[in-house]
Amino acid sequence: MGDNAAPVTSAPSPVWPDAPRLAPGRPFPPYAFLPGKNAHPRRDPAGHSPGLPDRAEAREDIAYGIDLYHAGFFWEAHEAWEGPWKRARSAGNRGALQGLILLAAALLKLRVGEERGARRLLDRSLRRLGDALAIRRSSLGLDLEEILQGVRALAEQPSLDRAPRIQL
Repeated sequence: MGDNAAPVTSAPSPVWPDAPRLAPGRPFPPYAFLPGKNAHPRRDPAGHSPGLPDRAEAREDIAYGIDLYHAGFFWEAHEAWEGPWKRARSAGNRGALQGLILLAAALLKLRVGEERGARRLLDRSLRRLGDALAIRRSSLGLDLEEILQGVRALAEQPSLDRAPRIQL
């Protein structure tokens, strides 16, 4: 199915349904992007974010990405963290953000039934988060040890049905 696919209008399954919103002023997209299932958010004119420019507000984007992740918008969370990751100056922040991006990508792979790809992404997420934890210079305010434990548990049994709720 190409980029002209119709949007899937059902909301995604939240990872943490009662999570407090960190960027309440930014609404969630109308659907969670699923490759091959609905319109690509940026490339398809029918997508929920066509032509959306990269944002410069790193802290707000990180917070919004966490909101999206907790609500089950994995592709969108990845996109929210992409800009801050590219602009991060410290190796700790770059590693932590890359680990989160890889985690969101792995959860998206699991959602569309690609367990093998999810395993590879989870392994890479573990390495990046472990590197960031070893540096101990991330200023994102996240409990990297707790996140790392959740990713390890998920890597042992990669399935959304059995996935631990990895809260950020």
